[in-house]
Amino acid sequence: MRAQILSDLRTNTNDRSLAGRVDPQIAKLVDYINGSFTQYVTSSSCGGRVVLFHKGITSNGTASSPHATAEPAGSSSPTAASSVERRKRGSFGRGTLYQSHDPLPTDTSITVRERIVPALEEFWAWRQAQTSDARLQTTEVLQLKFEPMILHVLCADFEAAAELLKCGSESGQMNSGIVSCSRGTTAHRKITCCVTSPLCVDVPLFAHDAWCVSPANFRSDVWATFLTASLDHINALFAENATRRKRFELELHARAGKAAAQQQRGGIRD
Repeated sequence: MRAQILSDLRTNTNDRSLAGRVDPQIAKLVDYINGSFTQYVTSSSCGGRVVLFHKGITSNGTASSPHATAEPAGSSSPTAASSVERRKRGSFGRGTLYQSHDPLPTDTSITVRERIVPALEEFWAWRQAQTSDARLQTTEVLQLKFEPMILHVLCADFEAAAELLKCGSESGQMNSGIVSCSRGTTAHRKITCCVTSPLCVDVPLFAHDAWCVSPANFRSDVWATFLTASLDHINALFAENATRRKRFELELHARAGKAAAQQQRGGIRD
């Protein structure tokens, strides 16, 4: 399994993210883990992102997302483009309307004006044509979110998992834990750890057929102030997330160094 995952990572095979490849913000960390520890292999990762996301269920139970406005042009690989239909689009909603894995410009009003507002206007034009869909009205939510680094790692055993989680807790990844220990033999269980932090924010913009700020004039001063303040906070979370991600990497380096020193001392005694 480890060999297959590493092969897929090298070729961007079976990558169902919107970009179709490992997030550049976390690629160095992923490479270090997979190249330095035989007891670990990463199964999925995200360095952190801001996302405008819609989910909901239509009365006919079908997906309503025709496309997603994601990373800037040129960020997706040919392999990613060819597999766009296979990727996740949420629970029968419009899915990802905008996202970025990179910190936003210091003047976040630029992102509001050039990316967020157009996405909201396009969404609202679609949504106004769905006014008779009662099921959608009761199940949907449009959210502006920040999601921190999240790293899923397959561990060789519980001891390896415990060491990984120590690195997580000591670097501020306080929401880390074992998320699965199944689908394997009794002697070789599949142990998956999730490494992540509580640096999350979730701003509901539209739910239950109503906007959080009314009227839905997204180019008004009220909306501009609200969205800009939200993105200013998200930018601060981007910075803290990067700090904690680096601390986690340093913890891994330190533990790898200690393990190497112990092995060397053991070899000398022998």
